Order: sequence, then structure tokens, then C-alpha cells
Amino acid sequence: MEFKKYLGPITHLDCSHVDTINAHRLLGQQAHAQIHKTLAKRLDELGSVKRVTAQIRQARRYRRALENKLQSPDLDEIVKLAIGAYLTSLSAWAEGAQLAGHCHAFLLPAVDGLSVSATDLAMFLQEDETGCQTGVYRERDGSVILWHVEEDVEESPGQRFDQLRLFSFRTHGGQVATSFIYPDLLPGPTFAWQGGNFVQAVDTLHIRPIDSNDAILPNTLAWVGLYLGTQTTREALAKCLGPFQGGYSLTAVFKNDGRVSVEKIEYANHMVTAAALEDSPGSTLFQTNVLSNPSLPIGAQEQASAESRAWNGARYARTARFMRVIQKSEAALPLVFWMLQSRLGGESAYSNQDVKAYLICQMKPQKTSVWVGAGAPMPDDNLLTFEE
Repeated sequence: MEFKKYLGPITHLDCSHVDTINAHRLLGQQAHAQIHKTLAKRLDELGSVKRVTAQIRQARRYRRALENKLQSPDLDEIVKLAIGAYLTSLSAWAEGAQLAGHCHAFLLPAVDGLSVSATDLAMFLQEDETGCQTGVYRERDGSVILWHVEEDVEESPGQRFDQLRLFSFRTHGGQVATSFIYPDLLPGPTFAWQGGNFVQAVDTLHIRPIDSNDAILPNTLAWVGLYLGTQTTREALAKCLGPFQGGYSLTAVFKNDGRVSVEKIEYANHMVTAAALEDSPGSTLFQTNVLSNPSLPIGAQEQASAESRAWNGARYARTARFMRVIQKSEAALPLVFWMLQSRLGGESAYSNQDVKAYLICQMKPQKTSVWVGAGAPMPDDNLLTFEE
């Protein structure tokens, strides 16, 4: 079975020469046609003025919840700074994408007496979680390899993506962050890295909806976590920013006092669990789209069918078999590339037709290397390479 890479190579939009806000404005401008297309589709799917109105109200609640956190005396100032940057970047992105007045065929000029703003529509778009699978492996010298495949099921080619994009922008402290981009989402909820000291990868979880005026979107934490990098932990962020309307697993690899560490959190609604990669060579962590241990209290938040659990269970088993091979090897990195190119498992294989892009990162105390490929991994891929 051959996969056509119909989206072509990855475009790198490097906006690190301007400030964070203007970078997001430029991103909105660059992707505006696809953003409009996705917005129109999502509004059409709602199917009525009543449902669109409810979604605009919800988007405003997410924004108010973030604004309320800016007034909280319990929140660290650095987190408040990041929330403020997120809200301003979202507005700049919406302005760049020219979302003002785009309530499409519903002609919805106002909700509760307030005009539907570009930022209302931008926040509405951010309530969308992505798929994928992520793993990390500890090498014999203490280095860590992270791999991630970014999967998105499209009903027809080009429905969600008009092209593949990497986007670079300046973060807090002047570091450069680079993220794979869904055209209609801000950076963060995919795979991303900040300089040579931090890389993160995100996998969606199927979580029961909650009714809470204090909830924010899981995507917000993904952006804030990328923006702050090593200046905080994902667990601390999840605990101070929650509750969430949904949830993710987020795996982060970072340098800490001369060693490479890994933190993996699963956050769902009002609950957070955390795990760390052990220091012993051959240690590994792996994540798909179900909670790692549904027997923990966080398991009550999950809304995954038996079929979904079986599908993801097969992915866990397949990766475990690959890990046993890699653990016996002197050189893990070539085997990780080989693993991602595998078609074992058919539609659930690492190399499958729903993969839009993938990342492999090898982080050593002295050097970090990142490889990014377009579409399903193949042996002859022309990879983008970044080294710090």
C-alpha cells in the first residue's frame, strides 16, 4: 500500500524576527484562507442559529475564565504573563486571519447584545483536539529519544489542511519556539520545541464533558507550556490552570542540571496525573489516545469505547514489541526511524495514511537534534533537520 503525500513538503514560517504578538498576526494572515474554510465547515455542522449562539457563549466563557485567572492572587506572575500573552496572541491571530464578521450563513451579528467578534470566533476554533501517538526512550548514555506521529482523519483530502506548516516565534525570555501547525489552531497541541532545551508532544484523550464556568481549553495549556518551556513543569501548569473542558496527554523532554529528563502528564477536566521516565537505560513511556491507567481516579473522566480501547491497546502492544528489539541494540536512533516507517498493524501502524507529519528528537546533555517529516514516514523522506 502506497501513500500519496498530497500536501507536499512542509513550509516553515519563521516569524522569530518579530515579537510574539506580531508573529501570530502573521500566522493568521498566512493561513487565513484555510482558517475561513474550517470555520465555515464547523458552523455548518452546528446546523442552527441556536447551536451557534451556544458555542459563541461558550467561547466567551473560556475567555472570561482566563481573564479571571489573571486576577487570582494564587497564580504565579510568570503564568499570568503567559496567559496574557496567549489572549493577546489569539486576538492578533484572529485579526490577521480577518475573522471579523465571519459568522458565515447564519448572519449572526450579535449574541446577548454583543457583536460576535473575531476573538469570539478564534476561541471557538480552539475547542478542537487532535489525535496522534508519542513515545520516549532512554539511551545507554542517558540521552532521550522522543518520537511523535501527528494523525488527522480527513473526510476528503485538503479538508483540514491546505499545506503543512511549521511556525517559529519568540517566547518568554527570548527563546525561539517551533511548532507544527493545524491551520485553524494556535501552536502547541501537536509537536513543538523551544531551542535545544525543551520539546513537547501532545495526544488527545477522550474525556467526558463537564459543565463548569471555570473550565478552559486543553489547547490553552499546550500553548502556555510551549511559551514557558523549562520555566515551569506541565504538572504545575495543569494544576493551577484547570479545570479543563476535555483533556490531553502531554509529554515533555527537557534538560535539567546537566541531564535529560522527561515529564508526562495526563490532564482531564479537573484531574491531573504525572509520570517521569526512569533513569535506567532502555526505560520507555508511550501514549496513544486513551488514559494510561484507567484504574486510577482520573479514569472516571474517560469516555472511550471498548473498540477504541482495543484499537489503542493494539498500538501499545505493537510498540512494546519494537521496544524489546531496540533495547537489545547498541544504537537506538536508527531503529526508531525504522519503527516509524513500519506498516505493521495496517491502518494502526506508525506509517499510515492519516499521518500528516512526524517528529523524532534526540536530546543529549550537549546537543539536541530534531528531524521533521511530511506525511507518513518513509525510508526515502527528505527530512527537515534542526540542531541546537
